[in-house]
Amino acid sequence: MSEHPMDEAFGAWLRRQRKERKLSVHEVAKRAALTPGYISLIENGKRKPKAGTLAPLSQALGMAYGEVLQAAGYLDDQHMMFAHRLRTTRLARQMSASDLAQLCHLSPRTIEQWEFGSSRLPGRQALGRLADALQVDPDYLVGATDRQPLDLDVLLNQENVSYHGVPLTKDQRTFVRDFIHRALQLSSNPSSEGSAPDDAD
Repeated sequence: MSEHPMDEAFGAWLRRQRKERKLSVHEVAKRAALTPGYISLIENGKRKPKAGTLAPLSQALGMAYGEVLQAAGYLDDQHMMFAHRLRTTRLARQMSASDLAQLCHLSPRTIEQWEFGSSRLPGRQALGRLADALQVDPDYLVGATDRQPLDLDVLLNQENVSYHGVPLTKDQRTFVRDFIHRALQLSSNPSSEGSAPDDAD
């Protein structure tokens, strides 16, 4: 029996994904800036790649980074779950690592280290700042819950938004966003509008 069954299982999975895409070992290696020999070692279960290596490898295969991390068993680890959710949520918000770092008063290098599975999770205050900047629950980032709040502002910034099957144009999405913003203003200060003065006798 193999001493590294998980490595062999991932290697077989990786080979299957590569062949389904009709890619050679050399093609994947070139796209991922890795050596063909290293790809072969992974596929034969002789080497388990680090989480950071899986990012260019997933791009070379045209796959989601999270899917490859899951197949490699990394998402069973809290550090890698945090790394995956931090990166994917940041990208979904169309933020660069520098943008997020600036909002959280952190260095871009710190963000990058966390996204590549640093051995240390952020402290409570840093985690709170990250969650606020990304508009998610801190528990979601560390994998304590799978519930992610739906932010309408983020949704309306996306191009593929529709209503009852009818795609919304950029102008329509802006109108809806402005309407919601105005409605929130009125609901927080209901006396500012809609109250007419008493009629004089």
